[in-house]
Amino acid sequence: MGVAVGLMLGKLVGVLGTVALLVNLGLAHLPAQESWGQMAGTAFLCGIGFTMSLFIGLLAFKDPSVQDHVKIGILMGSIGSGVLGALFLTLFGRRPPKSRA
Repeated sequence: MGVAVGLMLGKLVGVLGTVALLVNLGLAHLPAQESWGQMAGTAFLCGIGFTMSLFIGLLAFKDPSVQDHVKIGILMGSIGSGVLGALFLTLFGRRPPKSRA
């Protein structure tokens, strides 16, 4: 459970927090017509990851049954991050301009 939550929330806090800090310090700005909701969706998508998570998880735990739990947590965290990222980008995505008819 910790691995899954760490992937989803850890990346969200790290990426979104860094962007917020840089924007507030005036060192960066959001792209034109982009919202913080879209940035949050992008940050959630950063939680999709297997390689380093598997590497660290398999190094940290030698018991095969614990390693299996780590793998399941990584899979669940990546799926959750993908679903939440897609949801946020769908909800806060760009709307096409209304045409005057």
